[in-house]
Amino acid sequence: KSIFSLMFQEALSAFGNGDLYLEKFIGSMRHLEVQIIRDLHGNSKLLGIRDCSVQRNYQKLIEETASGIPKNIKEQVYDYAGKLIDEIDYIGAGTVEFIYDLDEKCVYFMEMNTRLQVEHPVSEMVSGTDLVRLQFEVTQGHDIGELDFKLNGHAIELRVIAEKIVLDDEGELRFVPDPGHVTEVFFPEKANVRVIQSVTSGSIVSPFYDSLIAQIICWGKSRKEAINSLLNYLKRVRIHGVSTNLALNRMILQDPAFQKGRFSTKYLVDLFERIDEKKLLSDAQKDSGTSKSAVDQKAIMLEGSDELKVLSPQMGGFYRAASREDEPFVIEGQIIDVNHSLCLLESMKVFTELSLADYKSPEGEALYPADVKYKVTRVIAEDQNTVNQGDLLFVMQPVDA
Repeated sequence: KSIFSLMFQEALSAFGNGDLYLEKFIGSMRHLEVQIIRDLHGNSKLLGIRDCSVQRNYQKLIEETASGIPKNIKEQVYDYAGKLIDEIDYIGAGTVEFIYDLDEKCVYFMEMNTRLQVEHPVSEMVSGTDLVRLQFEVTQGHDIGELDFKLNGHAIELRVIAEKIVLDDEGELRFVPDPGHVTEVFFPEKANVRVIQSVTSGSIVSPFYDSLIAQIICWGKSRKEAINSLLNYLKRVRIHGVSTNLALNRMILQDPAFQKGRFSTKYLVDLFERIDEKKLLSDAQKDSGTSKSAVDQKAIMLEGSDELKVLSPQMGGFYRAASREDEPFVIEGQIIDVNHSLCLLESMKVFTELSLADYKSPEGEALYPADVKYKVTRVIAEDQNTVNQGDLLFVMQPVDA
Protein backbone atom coordinates (compact mmCIF):
# COMPACT_ATOMS: atom_id res chain seq x y z
CA LYS A 1 0.00 0.00 0.00
CA SER A 2 2.82 2.44 0.86
CA ILE A 3 4.55 1.77 -2.49
CA PHE A 4 1.26 2.28 -4.33
CA SER A 5 0.73 5.61 -2.53
CA LEU A 6 4.29 6.67 -3.33
CA MET A 7 3.81 5.88 -7.01
CA PHE A 8 0.50 7.78 -6.98
CA GLN A 9 2.24 10.89 -5.65
CA GLU A 10 5.11 10.58 -8.11
CA ALA A 11 2.73 10.24 -11.07
CA LEU A 12 0.61 13.13 -9.83
CA SER A 13 3.67 15.34 -9.47
CA ALA A 14 5.16 14.40 -12.84
CA PHE A 15 2.06 14.22 -15.01
CA GLY A 16 -0.72 15.97 -13.08
CA ASN A 17 -2.58 12.65 -12.96
CA GLY A 18 -2.09 10.04 -10.27
CA ASP A 19 -4.06 7.25 -11.95
CA LEU A 20 -2.26 3.90 -11.75
CA TYR A 21 -3.01 0.44 -13.05
CA LEU A 22 -1.74 -2.98 -12.05
CA GLU A 23 -0.44 -5.64 -14.39
CA LYS A 24 -0.44 -9.37 -13.76
CA PHE A 25 3.05 -10.62 -12.96
CA ILE A 26 4.10 -13.56 -15.13
CA GLY A 27 7.21 -15.29 -13.86
CA SER A 28 7.98 -17.53 -16.84
CA MET A 29 6.89 -16.73 -20.37
CA ARG A 30 7.56 -17.02 -24.07
CA HIS A 31 7.09 -14.24 -26.58
CA LEU A 32 4.90 -15.41 -29.49
CA GLU A 33 3.72 -13.41 -32.46
CA VAL A 34 1.44 -14.08 -35.42
CA GLN A 35 2.34 -12.70 -38.85
CA ILE A 36 -0.81 -11.40 -40.53
CA ILE A 37 -1.82 -9.69 -43.74
CA ARG A 38 -5.32 -8.44 -44.58
CA ASP A 39 -6.68 -6.83 -47.73
CA LEU A 40 -9.30 -4.19 -48.55
CA HIS A 41 -11.88 -6.92 -49.21
CA GLY A 42 -11.78 -8.37 -45.70
CA ASN A 43 -9.57 -11.35 -46.53
CA SER A 44 -7.12 -12.26 -43.77
CA LYS A 45 -4.11 -14.57 -43.97
CA LEU A 46 -2.21 -15.79 -40.92
CA LEU A 47 1.29 -16.76 -42.03
CA GLY A 48 2.52 -18.68 -39.00
CA ILE A 49 3.68 -18.06 -35.45
CA ARG A 50 7.15 -16.82 -34.53
CA ASP A 51 8.90 -17.30 -31.20
CA CYS A 52 10.98 -14.29 -30.12
CA SER A 53 11.81 -15.39 -26.58
CA VAL A 54 15.61 -15.19 -26.89
CA GLN A 55 16.10 -11.54 -26.00
CA ARG A 56 18.34 -9.30 -23.91
CA ASN A 57 16.90 -6.33 -22.05
CA TYR A 58 13.63 -6.91 -23.92
CA GLN A 59 15.40 -6.63 -27.29
CA LYS A 60 15.04 -9.63 -29.59
CA LEU A 61 18.22 -11.43 -30.64
CA ILE A 62 16.91 -14.63 -32.21
CA GLU A 63 13.53 -15.16 -33.84
CA GLU A 64 12.32 -18.47 -35.17
CA THR A 65 9.33 -20.52 -36.22
CA ALA A 66 7.45 -21.38 -33.03
CA SER A 67 7.92 -24.99 -31.93
CA GLY A 68 7.00 -27.03 -28.88
CA ILE A 69 3.85 -24.95 -28.36
CA PRO A 70 0.71 -26.92 -27.35
CA LYS A 71 -1.91 -27.25 -30.09
CA ASN A 72 -4.58 -25.45 -28.04
CA ILE A 73 -2.24 -22.48 -27.46
CA LYS A 74 -1.52 -22.22 -31.18
CA GLU A 75 -5.22 -22.31 -31.94
CA GLN A 76 -5.88 -19.57 -29.40
CA VAL A 77 -3.26 -17.14 -30.74
CA TYR A 78 -4.46 -17.72 -34.31
CA ASP A 79 -8.06 -17.19 -33.22
CA TYR A 80 -7.32 -14.05 -31.21
CA ALA A 81 -5.15 -12.55 -33.97
CA GLY A 82 -7.80 -13.18 -36.61
CA LYS A 83 -10.61 -11.71 -34.52
CA LEU A 84 -8.55 -8.64 -33.65
CA ILE A 85 -7.67 -7.65 -37.22
CA ASP A 86 -11.24 -8.31 -38.39
CA GLU A 87 -12.71 -6.22 -35.57
CA ILE A 88 -10.57 -3.18 -36.37
CA ASP A 89 -10.83 -3.74 -40.16
CA TYR A 90 -7.05 -3.75 -40.40
CA ILE A 91 -5.43 -3.30 -43.81
CA GLY A 92 -1.88 -4.40 -44.66
CA ALA A 93 0.82 -6.51 -43.04
CA GLY A 94 1.34 -6.59 -39.28
CA THR A 95 2.21 -8.65 -36.27
CA VAL A 96 -0.05 -9.53 -33.34
CA GLU A 97 2.08 -10.31 -30.29
CA PHE A 98 1.27 -12.43 -27.25
CA ILE A 99 2.72 -13.51 -23.94
CA TYR A 100 2.52 -17.26 -23.37
CA ASP A 101 2.44 -17.95 -19.63
CA LEU A 102 4.41 -21.18 -19.21
CA ASP A 103 3.19 -21.80 -15.66
CA GLU A 104 -0.51 -21.14 -16.19
CA LYS A 105 -0.52 -22.46 -19.78
CA CYS A 106 -2.46 -19.49 -21.12
CA VAL A 107 -1.86 -16.55 -23.45
CA TYR A 108 -2.32 -12.80 -23.13
CA PHE A 109 -2.46 -10.19 -25.86
CA MET A 110 0.52 -7.85 -25.61
CA GLU A 111 0.52 -5.50 -28.59
CA MET A 112 0.16 -5.21 -32.33
CA ASN A 113 2.89 -3.85 -34.57
CA THR A 114 1.21 -2.32 -37.60
CA ARG A 115 4.17 -2.79 -39.92
CA LEU A 116 6.64 -5.37 -41.15
CA GLN A 117 9.20 -6.26 -38.50
CA VAL A 118 12.88 -7.13 -38.67
CA GLU A 119 11.99 -10.81 -38.24
CA HIS A 120 9.41 -11.02 -41.05
CA PRO A 121 11.77 -13.14 -43.25
CA VAL A 122 11.20 -16.04 -40.84
CA SER A 123 7.56 -16.14 -41.91
CA GLU A 124 8.48 -15.65 -45.57
CA MET A 125 10.82 -18.64 -45.57
CA VAL A 126 8.32 -21.08 -44.08
CA SER A 127 5.29 -19.81 -46.02
CA GLY A 128 6.98 -19.22 -49.38
CA THR A 129 5.49 -15.72 -49.60
CA ASP A 130 6.96 -12.28 -50.26
CA LEU A 131 5.47 -10.05 -47.58
CA VAL A 132 6.93 -6.84 -48.98
CA ARG A 133 5.34 -7.50 -52.38
CA LEU A 134 2.06 -8.60 -50.78
CA GLN A 135 1.91 -5.42 -48.72
CA PHE A 136 2.22 -3.28 -51.87
CA GLU A 137 -0.40 -5.37 -53.67
CA VAL A 138 -2.85 -5.06 -50.78
CA THR A 139 -2.58 -1.26 -50.78
CA GLN A 140 -3.27 -1.32 -54.52
CA GLY A 141 -6.54 -3.16 -53.92
CA HIS A 142 -5.48 -6.68 -54.86
CA ASP A 143 -7.56 -9.53 -53.49
CA ILE A 144 -5.54 -12.09 -51.45
CA GLY A 145 -8.50 -14.39 -50.88
CA GLU A 146 -7.00 -16.97 -53.24
CA LEU A 147 -3.49 -16.67 -51.82
CA ASP A 148 -2.31 -20.26 -51.50
CA PHE A 149 0.48 -21.14 -49.11
CA LYS A 150 1.60 -23.97 -46.87
CA LEU A 151 3.77 -23.64 -43.76
CA ASN A 152 6.78 -25.82 -44.42
CA GLY A 153 9.88 -26.49 -42.30
CA HIS A 154 11.57 -24.27 -39.75
CA ALA A 155 13.37 -20.93 -40.06
CA ILE A 156 15.67 -19.11 -37.62
CA GLU A 157 16.86 -15.52 -37.82
CA LEU A 158 19.93 -14.18 -36.04
CA ARG A 159 20.49 -10.48 -35.52
CA VAL A 160 24.15 -9.54 -36.01
CA ILE A 161 24.91 -6.53 -33.84
CA ALA A 162 28.00 -4.31 -33.71
CA GLU A 163 28.83 -4.58 -30.03
CA LYS A 164 31.74 -5.63 -27.86
CA ILE A 165 31.58 -7.68 -24.70
CA VAL A 166 33.36 -6.49 -21.57
CA LEU A 167 33.49 -7.68 -17.97
CA ASP A 168 32.71 -5.07 -15.35
CA ASP A 169 34.33 -4.88 -11.90
CA GLU A 170 31.75 -7.35 -10.54
CA GLY A 171 32.58 -9.87 -13.25
CA GLU A 172 29.25 -9.28 -15.02
CA LEU A 173 29.02 -9.25 -18.80
CA ARG A 174 28.32 -5.88 -20.40
CA PHE A 175 27.48 -5.30 -24.05
CA VAL A 176 28.75 -2.00 -25.43
CA PRO A 177 28.04 -0.61 -28.93
CA ASP A 178 31.11 -0.84 -31.15
CA PRO A 179 30.86 1.48 -34.17
CA GLY A 180 33.88 1.91 -36.41
CA HIS A 181 35.57 0.90 -39.65
CA VAL A 182 34.72 -2.52 -41.07
CA THR A 183 37.80 -3.95 -42.78
CA GLU A 184 36.34 -7.19 -44.13
CA VAL A 185 32.88 -8.72 -44.57
CA PHE A 186 32.14 -12.15 -46.00
CA PHE A 187 28.80 -13.94 -46.05
CA PRO A 188 28.91 -17.23 -47.99
CA GLU A 189 26.16 -17.94 -50.49
CA LYS A 190 23.98 -20.87 -49.52
CA ALA A 191 20.64 -21.95 -50.97
CA ASN A 192 18.81 -22.19 -47.62
CA VAL A 193 20.33 -19.02 -46.09
CA ARG A 194 19.23 -15.45 -46.68
CA VAL A 195 21.37 -12.50 -45.57
CA ILE A 196 20.17 -8.92 -45.22
CA GLN A 197 23.26 -6.78 -44.59
CA SER A 198 23.97 -3.10 -44.12
CA VAL A 199 27.77 -3.40 -44.19
CA THR A 200 30.38 -4.49 -46.71
CA SER A 201 34.18 -4.44 -46.65
CA GLY A 202 35.24 -0.83 -46.12
CA SER A 203 31.96 0.29 -44.54
CA ILE A 204 31.73 2.57 -41.54
CA VAL A 205 29.37 1.50 -38.76
CA SER A 206 28.07 4.88 -37.62
CA PRO A 207 27.64 5.72 -33.93
CA PHE A 208 24.46 7.64 -34.77
CA TYR A 209 22.19 4.78 -35.78
CA ASP A 210 21.07 1.34 -34.65
CA SER A 211 23.71 -1.31 -33.98
CA LEU A 212 22.02 -3.95 -36.18
CA ILE A 213 24.32 -4.60 -39.14
CA ALA A 214 22.98 -7.87 -40.58
CA GLN A 215 20.25 -10.47 -40.38
CA ILE A 216 21.00 -14.11 -41.15
CA ILE A 217 17.95 -16.28 -41.81
CA CYS A 218 18.29 -20.04 -42.27
CA TRP A 219 15.67 -22.60 -43.32
CA GLY A 220 15.62 -26.32 -42.56
CA LYS A 221 13.18 -29.20 -42.87
CA SER A 222 13.17 -29.36 -39.07
CA ARG A 223 14.32 -27.16 -36.19
CA LYS A 224 17.31 -29.42 -35.61
CA GLU A 225 18.34 -29.19 -39.25
CA ALA A 226 17.96 -25.41 -39.26
CA ILE A 227 20.12 -25.06 -36.12
CA ASN A 228 22.88 -27.33 -37.45
CA SER A 229 22.87 -25.67 -40.86
CA LEU A 230 23.04 -22.21 -39.31
CA LEU A 231 25.91 -23.24 -37.03
CA ASN A 232 27.92 -24.54 -39.98
CA TYR A 233 27.18 -21.36 -41.91
CA LEU A 234 28.34 -19.09 -39.05
CA LYS A 235 31.73 -20.81 -39.00
CA ARG A 236 32.44 -19.27 -42.42
CA VAL A 237 31.10 -15.75 -41.77
CA ARG A 238 33.72 -13.02 -41.35
CA ILE A 239 33.16 -9.50 -40.03
CA HIS A 240 36.44 -7.82 -39.13
CA GLY A 241 37.22 -4.37 -37.77
CA VAL A 242 34.31 -4.08 -35.34
CA SER A 243 33.17 -6.44 -32.63
CA THR A 244 29.92 -8.34 -33.10
CA ASN A 245 27.70 -10.83 -31.29
CA LEU A 246 28.56 -13.69 -33.68
CA ALA A 247 30.29 -15.61 -30.86
CA LEU A 248 27.24 -15.24 -28.63
CA ASN A 249 24.96 -16.43 -31.44
CA ARG A 250 27.10 -19.54 -31.91
CA MET A 251 27.10 -20.21 -28.18
CA ILE A 252 23.30 -20.00 -28.07
CA LEU A 253 22.86 -22.36 -31.03
CA GLN A 254 25.22 -24.88 -29.40
CA ASP A 255 23.52 -24.71 -26.01
CA PRO A 256 21.62 -27.94 -25.15
CA ALA A 257 18.79 -26.02 -23.46
CA PHE A 258 18.21 -23.97 -26.61
CA GLN A 259 18.52 -27.00 -28.88
CA LYS A 260 15.88 -28.82 -26.83
CA GLY A 261 13.56 -25.80 -26.93
CA ARG A 262 13.59 -25.44 -23.15
CA PHE A 263 13.70 -21.70 -22.74
CA SER A 264 11.75 -18.62 -21.77
CA THR A 265 12.36 -14.89 -22.05
CA LYS A 266 14.82 -15.36 -19.16
CA TYR A 267 16.94 -17.69 -21.27
CA LEU A 268 19.94 -15.38 -21.71
CA VAL A 269 20.02 -14.46 -18.02
CA ASP A 270 20.23 -18.17 -17.20
CA LEU A 271 22.78 -18.82 -19.96
CA PHE A 272 25.15 -16.13 -18.71
CA GLU A 273 25.20 -17.77 -15.28
CA ARG A 274 26.56 -21.07 -16.63
CA ILE A 275 28.97 -20.13 -19.42
CA ASP A 276 32.69 -19.47 -19.51
CA GLU A 277 32.71 -15.67 -19.85
CA LYS A 278 36.39 -15.49 -20.72
CA LYS A 279 35.96 -17.94 -23.60
CA LEU A 280 33.07 -15.86 -24.93
CA LEU A 281 35.20 -12.70 -24.72
CA SER A 282 38.12 -14.45 -26.45
CA ASP A 283 35.94 -15.83 -29.24
CA ALA A 284 34.31 -12.44 -29.80
CA GLN A 285 37.72 -10.77 -30.03
CA LYS A 286 38.89 -13.35 -32.59
CA ASP A 287 35.73 -12.73 -34.64
CA SER A 288 36.58 -9.02 -34.86
CA GLY A 289 39.93 -9.81 -36.48
CA THR A 290 41.92 -8.12 -33.72
CA SER A 291 44.31 -9.89 -31.38
CA LYS A 292 44.42 -7.43 -28.52
CA SER A 293 42.72 -4.46 -26.91
CA ALA A 294 42.90 -1.11 -28.71
CA VAL A 295 44.24 0.49 -25.50
CA ASP A 296 47.19 -1.00 -23.61
CA GLN A 297 49.89 0.27 -21.21
CA LYS A 298 52.21 1.40 -23.99
CA ALA A 299 49.40 3.30 -25.73
CA ILE A 300 48.69 5.57 -22.75
CA MET A 301 52.28 6.64 -22.13
CA LEU A 302 53.10 10.24 -23.13
CA GLU A 303 56.61 10.34 -24.54
CA GLY A 304 59.05 12.48 -22.56
CA SER A 305 56.61 13.02 -19.69
CA ASP A 306 55.18 11.32 -16.61
CA GLU A 307 51.71 12.26 -17.83
CA LEU A 308 49.29 9.63 -19.12
CA LYS A 309 46.90 9.75 -22.04
CA VAL A 310 43.22 8.84 -21.78
CA LEU A 311 42.12 7.49 -25.16
CA SER A 312 38.61 6.94 -26.42
CA PRO A 313 37.70 3.24 -26.24
CA GLN A 314 35.10 3.62 -29.02
CA MET A 315 33.69 5.87 -31.70
CA GLY A 316 30.85 8.06 -30.50
CA GLY A 317 29.64 11.38 -29.17
CA PHE A 318 31.74 12.96 -26.41
CA TYR A 319 29.91 14.78 -23.62
CA ARG A 320 31.68 16.54 -20.75
CA ALA A 321 28.47 16.82 -18.69
CA ALA A 322 25.24 14.90 -18.20
CA SER A 323 23.24 17.82 -19.65
CA ARG A 324 23.75 21.38 -20.85
CA GLU A 325 22.68 22.68 -17.43
CA ASP A 326 25.08 20.46 -15.44
CA GLU A 327 28.68 21.16 -14.51
CA PRO A 328 31.39 19.18 -16.36
CA PHE A 329 32.35 15.87 -14.81
CA VAL A 330 35.98 17.09 -14.62
CA ILE A 331 37.86 20.33 -15.20
CA GLU A 332 41.55 21.02 -15.74
CA GLY A 333 43.50 21.05 -12.48
CA GLN A 334 41.04 18.78 -10.68
CA ILE A 335 42.41 15.81 -8.75
CA ILE A 336 40.38 12.63 -9.02
CA ASP A 337 40.47 8.92 -8.25
CA VAL A 338 39.99 6.15 -10.80
CA ASN A 339 36.27 5.83 -10.13
CA HIS A 340 35.48 9.49 -10.82
CA SER A 341 33.36 9.99 -13.94
CA LEU A 342 35.27 11.68 -16.76
CA CYS A 343 32.66 12.03 -19.48
CA LEU A 344 29.81 10.34 -21.34
CA LEU A 345 30.33 8.51 -24.62
CA GLU A 346 27.24 7.98 -26.77
CA SER A 347 27.03 5.36 -29.48
CA MET A 348 23.89 4.02 -31.12
CA LYS A 349 21.60 5.72 -28.60
CA VAL A 350 23.47 4.17 -25.65
CA PHE A 351 25.28 6.45 -23.19
CA THR A 352 28.29 5.02 -21.35
CA GLU A 353 29.87 6.76 -18.37
CA LEU A 354 33.66 6.59 -18.59
CA SER A 355 36.17 6.49 -15.74
CA LEU A 356 39.83 5.52 -15.44
CA ALA A 357 38.75 2.29 -13.74
CA ASP A 358 37.15 1.18 -17.01
CA TYR A 359 40.52 0.83 -18.72
CA LYS A 360 42.00 -2.67 -18.58
CA SER A 361 44.97 -4.23 -20.30
CA PRO A 362 44.45 -7.20 -22.65
CA GLU A 363 45.28 -9.38 -19.63
CA GLY A 364 42.56 -7.71 -17.57
CA GLU A 365 44.85 -5.61 -15.35
CA ALA A 366 44.07 -1.98 -14.49
CA LEU A 367 45.89 0.53 -16.72
CA TYR A 368 45.48 3.26 -14.09
CA PRO A 369 46.27 1.85 -10.60
CA ALA A 370 43.50 2.41 -8.07
CA ASP A 371 45.88 3.43 -5.26
CA VAL A 372 46.97 6.56 -7.16
CA LYS A 373 45.26 9.93 -7.55
CA TYR A 374 45.31 11.72 -10.89
CA LYS A 375 45.37 15.38 -11.85
CA VAL A 376 43.46 16.40 -14.96
CA THR A 377 46.10 18.47 -16.74
CA ARG A 378 44.34 18.87 -20.09
CA VAL A 379 40.90 18.28 -21.59
CA ILE A 380 41.53 17.62 -25.27
CA ALA A 381 38.27 16.46 -26.85
CA GLU A 382 35.64 19.03 -27.84
CA ASP A 383 32.37 18.80 -25.95
CA GLN A 384 29.44 17.31 -27.93
CA ASN A 385 31.67 16.35 -30.84
CA THR A 386 32.28 12.92 -32.35
CA VAL A 387 35.45 11.10 -31.35
CA ASN A 388 36.98 8.04 -32.97
CA GLN A 389 38.37 5.00 -31.22
CA GLY A 390 41.88 5.87 -30.02
CA ASP A 391 41.36 9.66 -30.03
CA LEU A 392 42.95 11.56 -27.16
CA LEU A 393 40.31 12.69 -24.65
CA PHE A 394 42.29 13.81 -21.58
CA VAL A 395 45.81 14.03 -20.24
CA MET A 396 46.33 12.93 -16.61
CA GLN A 397 49.27 13.27 -14.23
CA PRO A 398 49.65 10.76 -11.39
CA VAL A 399 49.99 12.43 -7.98
CA ASP A 400 50.74 11.10 -4.52
CA ALA A 401 47.80 9.30 -2.92
